[in-house]
Amino acid sequence: MSHRFLSRKIAYRSRSLAVLILISACSSIISAAQVSITGKIAGTITDQSAAAVPNASVTVNGPALMVPRTTHSQSDGGYLFDLLPPGRYAVTASAPGFRTVEQADVVITAGFTATVNSRLPVGQVKEAVNVEAGASTVDLQNVQAETTFDQNLLQDIPSGRDPWSTVAQMPGVTLTTFDVGGNQSMQQSTMQVHGSTPGEQIFSFNGLDLNWPGANGGYTQFYPDHDSFDEFQVVAANAPASVSVSGVYMNMVTKSGSNTLHGQAAAYYETAGTQAEPSFPTFNGKPQKSGSPIVMARDTTFGLGGPVIKNKWWLFGSYRRYDIRESILTVTDQAGNPVQDINHQTNTALRSDWQLNQKNKLSLIWLYNEQNRFFRRDTSYQFVTAEASWLQIEPAYVLQALWTSQISNNFLLDVRTGYNKEVFPLGYQPGVKPTDFTRQDLTLSTETGAAPFSFANPSWVFKIAAGASWYKSALAGSHNFKFGFEWGDSYNPYIYKINGGINAQYNNGVPTDVVAFDTPFTEKTYFHDTSAYVQDAWTLKKRLTLNLGLRYDRYTSFYPKQSSSPNLTFPDLFPPQTFAASRNLVDWNNVSPRVGLAIDVTGKGTSVLRFSYGRFYKMEGTQLVEQVNPVGFAGQTYKWVDANGDRIPQVNEWKSPANFLGGFGGTSTHIDPHMTRPYSDEVSASYEKQLWRDLRVSAAYYYRTKKNLVGLKNLAQPTSAYVAQTAFTNGLTGQPLTLFNLATAAPAPNILLTNIPELNDNAYHGVEFDAVKRLSNKWQLLTGFTIQRQKGVFCCPGFTDDALLDDFNDPNKDINRRNNFLNQDATYVFKIDSTYELPWKIGTSINFQHYTGFPFQPTEVFTGFNQGPETVILQPAGIQRLPSVNLLNLRLTREFVMNERWHIQPIVDFFNLTNAQTVVSQVQTFGPSYKFPTNTINPFLARFGVKFNF
Repeated sequence: MSHRFLSRKIAYRSRSLAVLILISACSSIISAAQVSITGKIAGTITDQSAAAVPNASVTVNGPALMVPRTTHSQSDGGYLFDLLPPGRYAVTASAPGFRTVEQADVVITAGFTATVNSRLPVGQVKEAVNVEAGASTVDLQNVQAETTFDQNLLQDIPSGRDPWSTVAQMPGVTLTTFDVGGNQSMQQSTMQVHGSTPGEQIFSFNGLDLNWPGANGGYTQFYPDHDSFDEFQVVAANAPASVSVSGVYMNMVTKSGSNTLHGQAAAYYETAGTQAEPSFPTFNGKPQKSGSPIVMARDTTFGLGGPVIKNKWWLFGSYRRYDIRESILTVTDQAGNPVQDINHQTNTALRSDWQLNQKNKLSLIWLYNEQNRFFRRDTSYQFVTAEASWLQIEPAYVLQALWTSQISNNFLLDVRTGYNKEVFPLGYQPGVKPTDFTRQDLTLSTETGAAPFSFANPSWVFKIAAGASWYKSALAGSHNFKFGFEWGDSYNPYIYKINGGINAQYNNGVPTDVVAFDTPFTEKTYFHDTSAYVQDAWTLKKRLTLNLGLRYDRYTSFYPKQSSSPNLTFPDLFPPQTFAASRNLVDWNNVSPRVGLAIDVTGKGTSVLRFSYGRFYKMEGTQLVEQVNPVGFAGQTYKWVDANGDRIPQVNEWKSPANFLGGFGGTSTHIDPHMTRPYSDEVSASYEKQLWRDLRVSAAYYYRTKKNLVGLKNLAQPTSAYVAQTAFTNGLTGQPLTLFNLATAAPAPNILLTNIPELNDNAYHGVEFDAVKRLSNKWQLLTGFTIQRQKGVFCCPGFTDDALLDDFNDPNKDINRRNNFLNQDATYVFKIDSTYELPWKIGTSINFQHYTGFPFQPTEVFTGFNQGPETVILQPAGIQRLPSVNLLNLRLTREFVMNERWHIQPIVDFFNLTNAQTVVSQVQTFGPSYKFPTNTINPFLARFGVKFNF
């Protein structure tokens, strides 16, 4: 699944709701662990002498509200409006003996607190005074680091029009892919920010985490419609107690109707005819075809919203169809032509908002997505032929219900519930016969013959969350208390089949071993997650705000009663059994503090100094229990002696106890009952200043370290069982290399999943400078420059990928493990998004991204050991790096207005304007293909579009 970052190695190791219930119990004071999809307006009402005006009437109104909201100032003049949908508002304040003051154009985004203070002049209430909005663009209360992509940034910046290309524009974020005109839009990218764990990312729909439950829980099984977003909020650091992770938290707020009929239609088109010719990198002095240029891409979308009953019932609906065809230049068919990657996606979104009465609002949302990839490739190998790819036809949908209630002027409830269901299949290509098997060459990084497996994954996630907000002033300052609770139930099954029950493996074309599997099987795994939090934004003397939070998380995971298939390919290797339901194999209860301090430096509301500390426990999916599920993916590896030289594994050439090299999965793996949950500690300090009008700049320092990280140890093969051998040479440096061989034949595995103390040696340091300006006076800006370093002990290519191949008892895996630059470390990251309107209403916008090249880690495969082939690190990651990346995208447009309502925009987007076809992936395994350029950034591409708004 492109949204799973799924690989063969993950497969080896991890493996309708008719009615959405509106829980009446949500009215309890214990309420929701969830991130805000709304904003706040806070302030004080004073007279001209700056004395507090208690009991003043304060009203907020705007197009995003069906009915105005009213509250009264408390004894110190303070007031708060919480749970305000994103939009522009007017704040009106009045009191007996004073003139009414109205401040308009107060902009609210998700998670933002606008400070609006009103000074009432003496006079009659009916005498209104309209003043320029006094709201600061600086949030004086919160400490979280976030970026909000509003409609201008979402619609006017040239990008791939998906969550990954949107997040790529955010300061400090690095991704594993580089998008040019949408060429990566069907493939999920792993994200990292400020030293977070790669893949620790949440795709939140309207404030509710509905991620795919598999792997580490950090990927999505739903591809949303870019044009259905009203806002796209990303929390990247200093997250409050309501946010579970310290990675990339994406909060996608869907559009709604309004009191005015409005809509949008758009179409975008690009072909090979609007793309520059590929410029091929050289390898061994010869140009080598690399990259995935677009053959054709077509993106059409339509949305419509409006009132059924004004101020009472709004509806919104949208539809998107996206088709893209690419050429995979590194893989050719028998005629020598590049193989094709053909993808298709559709989205439907429907939303109903009903104002039940003055105090209560109910929203119902249905999102449907179909994600079809006709030649999806295994990401574990660089060169995958068409017949070895998968056929993926995947439907998924989301159902949500949202309820907000104003219990009193200062006490509000927010309840959300949601269900996400998908059916994700990876099937063999139609031309693949049952006798075809997978051929995998570890050195050449090729996969041919057939896909490594066929499977289905009908998973689902159900969540209920409730939240309360209570405002109280004149209690040693003002307090905004937040309480939260969330409960989730997740199910992740796998139904596997493998042709012949084997994968055949080679080393530079020479047969080496055969992996036999326990297929077919149906594996089932569940996990439950429960969380609660309490948080107080305590403002002292109007210049100092303490953010005091405490979060509780419980995670449990187990498998139900299961049986092996009666049709096992190798029942002698994997005897059929029935297994009773497990207890909670993982049962974690954790409490984490979140503490922040925000200081209004000058008292003018234009600058803020922030400090924060937070502990964040690592997110988890079903992968931990999948490691030990007895009906899960298990296998045995055997040495293959190709006696007849036909490179086809006959059973008599490998299936012998004497050829046994090792095993994994099933009953061979167990979880350490004392294993504790991994976590990270994050410390930051920042300064932000409103430099001019709505232009604000900031500087921040971030530190992070991770502890209790998890890996695997084969207890049947302790380090003492290995014998040093010196007859080896490091192929990269030419220096002698000491490797280790088991003294005897490999015994049956006994693998322990546990905390690895040496992995605690890691640290991230980063400094970031940002500038943000909302759209006004014809221009807008989002930019950031990050200087960073993340170093420590290398674990493996990712726990969800290769931990079972990275036995921490194996001394060969310890070679060059220390002093690595980790993960997607890029020393310098620079981003800029900007729009500017030229004369004659010609709109321009740019999207520029620079990344220092990611660390490159050379490895080499050595054979002839009792334990099987060994992949050894030849040099710590970061001594060598991939080339630095520079991506420049430009948009030109001209808006035509008819009858003051109908807006038509022809659009031309220029992607990779400098035509920098940088190499972004190379073969890391030393051998004939070492440093072969397997992927490059796509060449310059022009995309033409037209957008119609009313």
